[in-house]
Amino acid sequence: MPNAQLPERPSLEYLKKLAKERLRELRRADPRAKLATALLTIAREHGFPSWRALKEEVERRQSTNAAVFFDACSAGNVELLRSLLAADPGLVHSTDARHEHGGWTGLHTAANHGQVEAVRLLLKHGADPNALEAGDRTYPTHWAAAKAHAEIVRSLLDAGGDVHGFGDVHELELIGWATVFHEPDKPWDVVSLLLERGARHHIFSAITFGDLDAIRKLVEENPEALDRRMSRFEHGQTPLHFAISRKRYDILDLLTELGADLEAEAGNGQTALEFGMLRGDREAMRRLQSAGARSPKTVAVSEFSNGMAKMADSIKRGVPMIRVLDIAATIDWYVSIGFRELGRYAENGVVVWGMVSFGNARIALDINGRAGQHDVSLWFETDQIKSLYELLKSRQIQSVQASLAGGTAALEGIKFEEDLYQPFYGGMQFSIRDPNGYALVFLQQ
Repeated sequence: MPNAQLPERPSLEYLKKLAKERLRELRRADPRAKLATALLTIAREHGFPSWRALKEEVERRQSTNAAVFFDACSAGNVELLRSLLAADPGLVHSTDARHEHGGWTGLHTAANHGQVEAVRLLLKHGADPNALEAGDRTYPTHWAAAKAHAEIVRSLLDAGGDVHGFGDVHELELIGWATVFHEPDKPWDVVSLLLERGARHHIFSAITFGDLDAIRKLVEENPEALDRRMSRFEHGQTPLHFAISRKRYDILDLLTELGADLEAEAGNGQTALEFGMLRGDREAMRRLQSAGARSPKTVAVSEFSNGMAKMADSIKRGVPMIRVLDIAATIDWYVSIGFRELGRYAENGVVVWGMVSFGNARIALDINGRAGQHDVSLWFETDQIKSLYELLKSRQIQSVQASLAGGTAALEGIKFEEDLYQPFYGGMQFSIRDPNGYALVFLQQ
């Protein structure tokens, strides 16, 4: 019979310490006693047949405790957190195995959800404000900055948090997360706080913040700031591309005045003028052309129809994507009636993309569905994605050029919803929208 009982939140380190103390006692009687014997003794005293069985039970309980801990961080349940940390102080350094980003700590969770009191409690118990998660390579401060949680950012910086945050995969640093990723309709207090603490604008944060003086100063100090690129996740945009995406034409003019390269291409090979043309942004096009940007080359109108006829042979499959309320539940239902799950992708524990098939037919599933009648987007699989993209891009540019020239028989335009890029589920894709508002997505796997 056991003479000890495991506490509700047992510590494996404490049990190992007990085993070492027991080993010292055993060696007084037998100098040849092994640690394994002491571990077995401790296990049996707690009602387990082996140390392995005891260890598995402790780890199971710790996993449960960790889940409760991270849920409390998310909800800001300070009283529960205080109780959990009193029983197991090591939780403050634990990482959430459920989270898609490796190394996501309780401090990341609380900071992301705006739980200022939970953040302060975790810091008081020794949480590291510079804990780095492996997914986006961010500190808790990055997420608080993106959500405009100024008091949380202040608490993290006061606790020794790095005000710069270099090295994130988006290559934006803290000042970039506080601006480029800034949530709409939120105050800009975090930006002012970061600047007060020693952070400095880079070209993209200054563009987002709309600080023309900061842009001028950056370029005066380092002209290469005009050549800086965004990360691959933002398609390697130049400052010119980014200003167009933000519809900051005053900044577009300033960048050209300061000497930005009008012919510089983003990661997808587009110049700033092409970028504006594919979006039908007439104001950006007018300003860039006035500044001397060269119009891109296009195929002749007569070649377009022939080229598209050839491209038609490359289309292998059309796949509709439907929006639903709960993707995971929808996949389960389709599977239950004989469909096959082809894949799913989750963010923060929520499935945000999925695909099922029945024979050669496929249905893709997207989030943000609504009850009642739905629109759909139509997907077309091809093995000639780049050629197809270039043809449609050329047609849009010709349409814009004809319209600008005042022609009475201007070509019908093509609105690009997405540029050619590599999505997280593999391959390359781009999308356009038809006159009725339906999205046509072209994908090469």
